[in-house]
Amino acid sequence: MNQLEKRILLATGLLLVLEYILLMNLPFFWDGISKAYRASWIYENNFSTLIVPTEINSGHPPLWIALIALFWTLFGKTLWAARLLLLLVNAGVFYQLFLLCKKRFTAGVSILFFFLVALDPTLIAQSTILNNDMLLLFFLLLGLNSLFTYRWIWYSIAITGLLLTNLRGIYCVAAFGLIHILLVRFAELEYHPKTLRAYGIGLLAFGVFLVVQYGELGWVLISKNENFAPHREAAGVGRIAKNAAAFVKNLFDFGRIVIWIPLGLLLLRSFRNKKRALSVNSKKTFIPLVVFTLVFFLGFVPFSNPMGPRYLMICFLLATILLVNLLYEHEVVASTRKIVITISVLSLIAGHFWIYPAKITQGWDSSLAYLNYFSVEEKMLAFIVEANIPNDKIGTQLALNSKHMSTLNEANRFDPKFAKPDFESNPYFLFSNIENRTKDDGIEELRTQWEEVAHFSRLGVYMKLYKRK
Repeated sequence: MNQLEKRILLATGLLLVLEYILLMNLPFFWDGISKAYRASWIYENNFSTLIVPTEINSGHPPLWIALIALFWTLFGKTLWAARLLLLLVNAGVFYQLFLLCKKRFTAGVSILFFFLVALDPTLIAQSTILNNDMLLLFFLLLGLNSLFTYRWIWYSIAITGLLLTNLRGIYCVAAFGLIHILLVRFAELEYHPKTLRAYGIGLLAFGVFLVVQYGELGWVLISKNENFAPHREAAGVGRIAKNAAAFVKNLFDFGRIVIWIPLGLLLLRSFRNKKRALSVNSKKTFIPLVVFTLVFFLGFVPFSNPMGPRYLMICFLLATILLVNLLYEHEVVASTRKIVITISVLSLIAGHFWIYPAKITQGWDSSLAYLNYFSVEEKMLAFIVEANIPNDKIGTQLALNSKHMSTLNEANRFDPKFAKPDFESNPYFLFSNIENRTKDDGIEELRTQWEEVAHFSRLGVYMKLYKRK
């Protein structure tokens, strides 16, 4: 490793530590809130079992929540302790991403383009959120790097980690199997029998988890919890069409359209002219990109579970690596290359400021725009207390004050119990554009038939309290 590479890793490490210091007391957010409840259950029950009760169980394996509970046990039940775990996972993710860039960048591409790949808005946003997606991404990157270097023990750890972190790991392992076959088929990878052990070890570990959960709860994979079971149902034709559109939107969202369009044009140019065939490194990037994208499309689109951009992070990273390679492999004018790279950088940074109207679903955990929410929530909760409005009179789809779930300080354990959302019975309704559950007709009814009592906002993120007229 040369001096430039060491400096890049040092700079990346310092940025991650700075992020940790600045956000060490940032509460859980969105899907991370449910993980906090489950980790709290394991922690409060002294690790008597890692299988949480059905009433809070969505069917996902417990690796991430068990690790949070472990760090709470070691360092105290605080936000900074949970975020220390995230810091270590982030370090692993960016180190594996650096290795992937180093090995997959074609000749003539500076390793400094690692920063362009790492600039993806969803990757940066997820590095600040206490959910299991960064751990899943770590195992994905570890798996790719291990497969290319024939390190079957590390590959075993990656496959096992994917299957024990999230049920989406099943799709990831299926994709790895197909990638493995294609790379060997097209002579981009040698066949090593030992590597096959990784799949057996991972499936065995996953099988043990399923047996244990079935023994304790009587079900696996498809949760009997009514809040989560509908997410695993097959979708109708209309819903599949909407899911397909949402899938494409997630690929292009938050500035990434400037990655995919030139990438598509350069790939088309390659396929039309055999003299511009992909290099070995680009093939080893193109095959995983296509496989992951297709497997995720077929795995997500036909079902009712809502999709988020974070599900596709590995696709975003591989697409950017491939774009950089093709810009240098093809006879692209130097000025054109600089324009594409400059626009890509600016667009990815601007992605953090993309905010859609309330009626358009947005992946709020996929850009740093969500950071503006917490001060808005604090002001609204203070207003409700000052206005002496009973919480049980206010319906809302929001999970409020998540900070209380990760502190032993009784002064901060305030858990406001708001009413279930019901437009027929709620005297008040608390709405924010960071929740995607309120239907369009409900949003329109609030705007036209209810009275706005309070409104707090910051850089496009807002929260409104409505009163029935």
